[in-house]
Amino acid sequence: MTASVPESFSMDELNAALESAPNEDELKSQIEKREYSQEYIEKVADDALNMASDLVKDPLVHKVMAMMIVNRMIQWHTLIGDEQLKHDDQNSAICWYRDAGKFQSMMDSLMMIAVGNNDFTCVATDDD
Repeated sequence: MTASVPESFSMDELNAALESAPNEDELKSQIEKREYSQEYIEKVADDALNMASDLVKDPLVHKVMAMMIVNRMIQWHTLIGDEQLKHDDQNSAICWYRDAGKFQSMMDSLMMIAVGNNDFTCVATDDD
């Protein structure tokens, strides 16, 4: 048996641990309120990009990731705009919708840029 696993425990110790443990709602609240540092966020993003590069040796994987991210940003900004309208904040909603449109413009640009002969995302023609 390893040193980290006790051979026995008392019911009193177990009950004390259960009584002092945070409940599930508290844990969820703490996770939702968690703030991440810039360094941590950049590391997570870099790790995801590196993993994609390791799995797919083609820059197309990064273009597809960029398109997926931009699409999520379009959806997010549209959702927030919708919420602002529900709360009768038309000026704020317009700003969120405008930014969703800017992301749509990014998507349009990405769809016109080929990153190779196998770029299935590209809608550009040979004339472009």
